[in-house]
Amino acid sequence: MLTVAIRLDVIEEVELSYEIPYLTGKGEVIDRTTVCINERRQGVNISYALVECTEEHLDSLFPPEGVNTLARMTKRILRDLGMKPARIILQLREHSPAHNWHSLEGRAPVNKQRDSVLIIITKPPFLYKFGHELVLWHQAMHAKDRWEHRFPSAHPMVEAGEWLDALWHFSIDGRLEGWGRPHYSRTERLEEATRVLKGLCRGENLQSRVGEVCDRLWGKETTFAQLLDIGKKLGLEPAAGLQ
Repeated sequence: MLTVAIRLDVIEEVELSYEIPYLTGKGEVIDRTTVCINERRQGVNISYALVECTEEHLDSLFPPEGVNTLARMTKRILRDLGMKPARIILQLREHSPAHNWHSLEGRAPVNKQRDSVLIIITKPPFLYKFGHELVLWHQAMHAKDRWEHRFPSAHPMVEAGEWLDALWHFSIDGRLEGWGRPHYSRTERLEEATRVLKGLCRGENLQSRVGEVCDRLWGKETTFAQLLDIGKKLGLEPAAGLQ
């Protein structure tokens, strides 16, 4: 008798641990997550996080062929970036204002053993102007910097602070531009950083100072420590959990 696979069945639970834990409002330290794997497609583990957990709803949000395309794309991008994790997990989340999942854009944590990469993206909406391809390239670049130990492995709910991400984006999008991959432009990232830093940085000539930082970081590999040092010189501090 033929058994029909149910896409929302849990076929495996994977535990990932992190170097930087998430600190809850009650002071609890959470240094690991458990990810429920629902499917395997194209050699990629697929996990779903839905508001309405029905097969019909899943098929409407993430149809099988669409997920196959995302899985192939994820695997190819990680390979092109020189990453060969033992386990790739693509978690697809449904966006809902009632669920505080911290980021509409996505996340890309790696575990502290550096053998697993978790790419988290949310639909709808995708915020990236190039759609799925840019969201995957962007998150894979965050993962690459963590994978290669330039940045620590952090629990996906850890908030680094907008200013640190804005500076990191100079490095990420500059490298993507140099490789001819989908990216945000230098002008767009300068506008983002100026908006984020306005009101946080004291002193005059903010736009000029941000431009100097962009010149220093654009297209170059950077590290967590280097970004903290740049932020310190601008009078900024990281989020409490990262200090």
